[in-house]
Amino acid sequence: MAETITPENKKLLTSLGIAIAAYLLVVKPIFRALGLQKTPEELAKAKSDAVNIADIQKNLSAKGIVLSKTKAEWDIIADTIYNDLKYSALNDNKADAGYQVTRVKNDADIIYLIQSFGIRQENIFGIPNGSPMTLPQFITSNLSQTNIDLINDNYNRKQMSFKF
Repeated sequence: MAETITPENKKLLTSLGIAIAAYLLVVKPIFRALGLQKTPEELAKAKSDAVNIADIQKNLSAKGIVLSKTKAEWDIIADTIYNDLKYSALNDNKADAGYQVTRVKNDADIIYLIQSFGIRQENIFGIPNGSPMTLPQFITSNLSQTNIDLINDNYNRKQMSFKF
């Protein structure tokens, strides 16, 4: 006994098919282009980065290089840097952001600061601008090369291996 599809069910299935196709062909690519949904490559890179950071932290700990401030203090510094740079060219406090980034004393500090910063969105007049960025991306896109060179020189004097 084969049942036939009723006109109501046929309409429902057609609507469902159109909705799925619209999501896959239109909405999903737009979300990826806006950075709202990660591509498989981005997800794989994020996983790889997490493993690499864990390895670096383990190696630094083995060498006796530990955080010079508490995690809470680094979290506040990460938030300060973001607040200094979150509005693209409008009301930026680039000098303070540069100062905050130079407060690190060793590679363990910068690794944790990058982790604490995470991935954040830059804005123009409160509207998201581009894809969300990491701390190194925020610094390199907002500060001049002269300022970045000064930060890297500061890190070099502290015998750090990390550079922007």
